[in-house]
Amino acid sequence: MFQLATRIIVRKFLVLIKLIGRRKSPFLFLPLLVSLLVLWPTIWWFAEQTSQTLLVPLPLEHALDHYRRNRSLHHYLSNIQTLIEPSWTPCESLDEVPVVVLVTSSPHNLANRQAVRETWAKHQPTYFVMGLIGNDVDDQLVDSYIEAKQFGDLIVFDFHDHYQNLTLKTALMMKWTLHRCPQAQFMFKTDDDVLVNPWMLKKVIKENGDASLLGYSINGTQLNRSEYSKWFIPRWLLSDDRVSKYLSGTGYLISGDYIEAILKKAYNIPIVNLEDVYFTYLVAHKQLGLVLTHDRRLSPYKPWLKTSCLYWEFASIHSLSPDEMVSSWSRLKRLVDRGNGTSECWFFESYLGDYSDVVLY
Repeated sequence: MFQLATRIIVRKFLVLIKLIGRRKSPFLFLPLLVSLLVLWPTIWWFAEQTSQTLLVPLPLEHALDHYRRNRSLHHYLSNIQTLIEPSWTPCESLDEVPVVVLVTSSPHNLANRQAVRETWAKHQPTYFVMGLIGNDVDDQLVDSYIEAKQFGDLIVFDFHDHYQNLTLKTALMMKWTLHRCPQAQFMFKTDDDVLVNPWMLKKVIKENGDASLLGYSINGTQLNRSEYSKWFIPRWLLSDDRVSKYLSGTGYLISGDYIEAILKKAYNIPIVNLEDVYFTYLVAHKQLGLVLTHDRRLSPYKPWLKTSCLYWEFASIHSLSPDEMVSSWSRLKRLVDRGNGTSECWFFESYLGDYSDVVLY
């Protein structure tokens, strides 16, 4: 597309030169040439931007080829090594851990991890889980070792870090939790663009202590068959066109009592690329019969109305940039520093809380 745009521009320029040449007007040709040379960087940038916008994205089908060869979760986990992990965790010195937070990240998302570290991760055990990307894995490992040494919160596995491998990453989270923090009451799986309200998360856990899986329930979903979509799932991976109920993968809690059962059952169920559909629906709900508990406070959305009480109302909010996370945390922290967010936002919670979803997107 870019080459086509360049050829069109050059062709038009040659036509102009021919016309000018026929009229034998060198004085017209000179200003035109000077103008073209001055404007060429702008023309080049415009042609490149336009071509990128018009270019049809590559289909995701090729990213799923390894699942054509093998769909055994047990096979993948048996062949993935742990490259980096914390030498010590708070779980080793505590008898009770209400929640351990495992955050999906990737090597290039350092800004996201820094934003999480500077904000809500200071208030509960939080670890970032990622794999490796591309060909510069040696450089990535060096950077990860330095980051891990500095912060002690990285878990790096030897597998291709890609959105279509999120099921593998989530399974690795469960396996790591069973090994390194088995006493955790809940494992909270979330993303590095999610703002967590640790005070509201604590309240959610207290009110739903008996839940097996807890999150934002999405019901009656039509699966996406477009190979250009991020959420594409081919029919050869899952023939069902509709999923009755699953928990949004942006943030859900799994009871420590059921992590092992879910992982073992998953070893017998062919893997699919949508981790939330796979673990919460196919494995936990459909096969094990576990109840998926809905809690709107674990939201897959974010508010367009930037008020402190809205941020206090939710235990998690999704799709924030690093700058948005830091600024949103400042609003939330001011409420806590002034005393108690619940007492300050009592009117909002009592009368407007049930309608707060209308300001989310």
